[in-house]
Amino acid sequence: MRRRARYIIAYDIPDDRRRLRVAKLLEGHGERVQYSLFECLLTARQFETLWGEVRKRIDEEEDSVRAYRLCGECEGWTRTVGRERPTAEVPEVYVV
Repeated sequence: MRRRARYIIAYDIPDDRRRLRVAKLLEGHGERVQYSLFECLLTARQFETLWGEVRKRIDEEEDSVRAYRLCGECEGWTRTVGRERPTAEVPEVYVV
């Protein structure tokens, strides 16, 4: 059984072309919850593959991309103020 975890991925990319390429990549793997912040439900393997693709699209001297994996306990602590967008739920049951 492959368990998925919630990853928070944020970026600060000054170049419009690189930023768009990273955003399009992340849109295919998660939900944009802020302009430069995504929530993704991924297996560890999916995350590593995605991270490799992110690295191919950035300039490591100019750009910054950060990823945080939330444990189940931490995920329950997430709070939002203002306009809250729904996020994907972590399923209780996994089908392999």
